Formats: sequence, C-alpha cells, structure tokens
Amino acid sequence: MNRPRKTPTELRSYRWFGKDDLRSSSHRSRARQQGYTADDMAGKPVIAILNTWSDANPCHAHFRLRAEDVKRGVWQAGGFPMEIPLLTLGETFMKPTTMLYRNLLAMEAEEALRSYPADGAILLGGCDKTVPAMVMGATSANLPFIFVPAGPMFRGNWRGQPLGSGTDVWKYWAERRAGTIDECTWREMEEGIARSFGTCMTMGTASTMAAAVDALGLTLPGASSIPAADSAHSRMASAAGRRVVEMVWEDMKPREVLTTAAFENAVTAAMVLGGSTNAIIHLIAMAGRAGVAVVTYRGDEISRKGDGGPTCLTRPLLRA
Repeated sequence: MNRPRKTPTELRSYRWFGKDDLRSSSHRSRARQQGYTADDMAGKPVIAILNTWSDANPCHAHFRLRAEDVKRGVWQAGGFPMEIPLLTLGETFMKPTTMLYRNLLAMEAEEALRSYPADGAILLGGCDKTVPAMVMGATSANLPFIFVPAGPMFRGNWRGQPLGSGTDVWKYWAERRAGTIDECTWREMEEGIARSFGTCMTMGTASTMAAAVDALGLTLPGASSIPAADSAHSRMASAAGRRVVEMVWEDMKPREVLTTAAFENAVTAAMVLGGSTNAIIHLIAMAGRAGVAVVTYRGDEISRKGDGGPTCLTRPLLRA
C-alpha cells in the first residue's frame, strides 16, 4: 500500500533540531557535545530505543548488544538512534511482584516518548510485565514503534533431561520437599535450568505476551519465536531498526494497527498456544490504551471458534 510520506520539516524532532531559534540552537549544540555533526541528524527521523537492560534482569542481559544491533539498522535506513534506559521489571529478582510496577513502566515509556525528540521507537522488552507495560505506554504516545522481544533462553538440561524454566522447577521442588531429590541434585538442576540469557522458554507470561504482541502486528513477523542467543535475533533487531525508520516516513501509528481484529488475533493466539492466563489481564489493559474493548466481551466466543476445526489467524503486517 502506497502511503503519503512525511517531509523532514514534518518530523516531530524538527521542533528540537530543525528550527532557527534559540532552543533549537541549544539542542543542536548539545548534540555536538556528544560528538555528532549536523549531517548525522539533519532531516533524519529520531528513533528512541527504549531499553530495559539491567543487571537486575538476567532475561534482558543481551539488550546492551541488541540496542547496538537496532542502532545499526536505524543508521542504515537513514535515521538517528537515541537509546533511552527505562525501569526494568525483572520477574526473577523483583519482590513482591513485578505487577505492582507494570503501570509505572507504562507511564515511564509514554512520558519518555512524549518528552524527548522521538519520531518513532523500538521497544526492547520481554520479561513478563515489560511487554504489556511498554506497549501500553507507546500506544498512548501513539508514535510509530516496533516491539523487539527478548526471545526465549536455551532449553534447560539436567543429566540429559530437558528442563523447562518456570514449570519443572515446581515439579522437582515437590520432589525435593518429599525427600526424593537431595540437595546436591537440586544444585545441579539450578545450574542447568536457565542456560542462557532470554526469557523462560516455556509458555509462561513472557512467551505468551511476546506471541500475543506478534499476533497484534507490533513486531516483525515471527520475531517472538526467535531464541535470544540465536544470531537471527541480532538480524531481527537490525531489521526492526530499518523498518521503523520507514514507518516514521509513512506515519504508520500503532492505533492504525491495534484494531478489534488485531486484538482478536492476539486472544486467539494466546488460546491456541495454551498460553498463560495472565494474558487476559494484560490484553485488556493494552486494548484499553488503543480504545478497543474486544477482550472483555469476546474472549469466550473466540475460545469456542476451534470447536468446529482449527482457527485461522490473520495478521496485520508492519512492513510494506
């Protein structure tokens, strides 16, 4: 589909860097302070890379590198990348629960996009509540964005047996309490159940929400199924950087993509995949930011579609 393209003076960031006034002069001089030249940014879309990397979140340990992969793609497409760190919600270390902070991260993501000279954004998230939080905030800001999911970690291994993070831990902890597994064996399992960076490789909240966001059309197609440590994940991140620059020129905003049909896709995907029941809580919140109420009254109807055969997913694409 051919869409009318923005001109450089229509970019949101033009207010910061393009005008002939005192404030823009100050903004440009501070960019020079960082070592950039006028040619590095003049007339180029500014892409905010919202990064939830932190030492407190092992699932996102690779996001320092992925941010660089995204930047490479943004530069290649003629954009100007600007990495912005956000609060991370590390399910593995944060107590009592990351759910207490989902809306705080949503607010931070929205206000970061509103307050800085962003024309579009890449969202680097994955661990459970970071997915809905970042999508909620970016949807409210309504700037073109692509979500880059962290991807699942390697499958766990213990003495040749596969281990699933977030699932087998409950099974074997019951055996530990029953006395059928000793402490030495339990320590072996601890070392083998989470073998790489990335989110839980089972269908918990992280993988469920990544698949749902993929079905919504907010990732590059298929991005949710790429393992975190696979080289394809780096290539996907760079491709997302390239694509979001074009989305800025096309002015493709999230509320165009987040339709009733898109949320029906997401609900269907979560059900077909046997995903986490937490999905409904987050999808309702995400749909609310897009002005869609489908999840609250269509969930049961959608779940019954498969009674007469497989359900087909139709997917809006974020690429031309």
